[in-house]
Amino acid sequence: MLREFVIAAAVAGTALAVAPAAAADEPHGPFPGDPPGMSYEAYLNAPCYRWDRFVFGRGPGGEPLACHWIPGQSPIGMDRPPEGVGFWVLSPKIYGVQAVGSPCPGSQAAAQSPDGLPMLCLGAQGWQPGSMHSGDWGNGNDFYPAS
Repeated sequence: MLREFVIAAAVAGTALAVAPAAAADEPHGPFPGDPPGMSYEAYLNAPCYRWDRFVFGRGPGGEPLACHWIPGQSPIGMDRPPEGVGFWVLSPKIYGVQAVGSPCPGSQAAAQSPDGLPMLCLGAQGWQPGSMHSGDWGNGNDFYPAS
């Protein structure tokens, strides 16, 4: 009985010692369909600094993120974040670079225009540059065209 236990412990220890270590903070490469300018060092709710063009990134687990300036959100409790700082937020699935107005797969889809603007799928209108924001009181969603 003791012999089987020692052998099992030795086998388990060897398996753990030979297994490759997972590096959670190691940047990962592009995913199929990722547009140019993606940040592969993004973290959900972390500060970011580009929310006008080339806003997309991937988190440590590969989750799609977008850099947005969000009024009233700050890690230090201010009414607004320091000037020039946005935050990484979850993004719908990213469909690479698309032409404005071209057909798209439906709601909950994001893409990037050839010149780097973020775009959303607006059904029959196709891909449109802009982003969704909370309403004035945090309720509902409003589409803001890219400027």
